[in-house]
Amino acid sequence: MSKYKNIIVFVFAFLIVGCGAHTNLTPIGEGNIDANISLGGPVITINKIRTPAPYLTIGGKYGISDVMNVDANLHVTSLFYKVAGLEFGAAWFPLSYKNSFFILALNPRILLLESFKENVGERLRIYPLLSGSAAWTLGGGLIYVGSDLVFPLTQPDYNKNSPRLIASIFTGYRWQISDTFGFVSELKWLGANIPSNQVAVEYINIAKYGAVSLLFSIERRF
Repeated sequence: MSKYKNIIVFVFAFLIVGCGAHTNLTPIGEGNIDANISLGGPVITINKIRTPAPYLTIGGKYGISDVMNVDANLHVTSLFYKVAGLEFGAAWFPLSYKNSFFILALNPRILLLESFKENVGERLRIYPLLSGSAAWTLGGGLIYVGSDLVFPLTQPDYNKNSPRLIASIFTGYRWQISDTFGFVSELKWLGANIPSNQVAVEYINIAKYGAVSLLFSIERRF
């Protein structure tokens, strides 16, 4: 039973770290607030139809300067499985349109997972994350590429040789619908360094590694 629970925790963490489109792509300006709702996840097969996992997150970011945002996100879907997921961090923009033709972002974050299930030995797990992205204007919107690095602080009991790093790569496009609304679509290769046979759920993969994810987000500026 303990092994089964550890597998569930690993799969759930694998799912959570890849869900939520990247919205911290540009500085929003000191004192400004953005809110976002994201839906999507690894592509799964339901009744012979391939569809993104319906994983929901809500969050927001605040501009503390012209080159830095802070952000926080709540993982809503995980609450239905008695797991609270909270992610928070900051994004620094060393390059912007003021001195370059693209925007470079570095986004360190912390993911906290707290289980409310009974008979769970280790309730709190902490996952440091680091994202990097580059974005350019294209067709009135923003095209971007980047990568995520997740550093598990603990290893599951059932696999002491499990990777100490989960790497993902992504690309996407943000449509600027109006001055206050934006829409983001993103394609991600989640866990590109993780063999698919190490994940208990059968996702659509690439060369038997990781999982293909589709993510969508709506943004609102206040």
